[in-house]
Amino acid sequence: MSAVCQMMESTGRCVAVSEPNSTSFVGTKFGQLGDTPELRQLARDVLLWECRPYPSIQPPPLAYFIKIDPPTAVALPIFRQLRLLS
Repeated sequence: MSAVCQMMESTGRCVAVSEPNSTSFVGTKFGQLGDTPELRQLARDVLLWECRPYPSIQPPPLAYFIKIDPPTAVALPIFRQLRLLS
């Protein structure tokens, strides 16, 4: 785990994930296919999965931190526009 993720997790109120394969896959597909409705749905599902609730963490986390790898940065426009909480 990267130092940034360790720092975020040390707060005790943040779940940190370093370079998950699921976000890397979205970045790869974005590079191949561009922005499509299916890819937006996949990106949303990936973030919902990575930021799923963990009943074992008490009190519940206040934040989730996902560190992406550099090639995934091409998909940041899609990730940024997602609204997971309403």
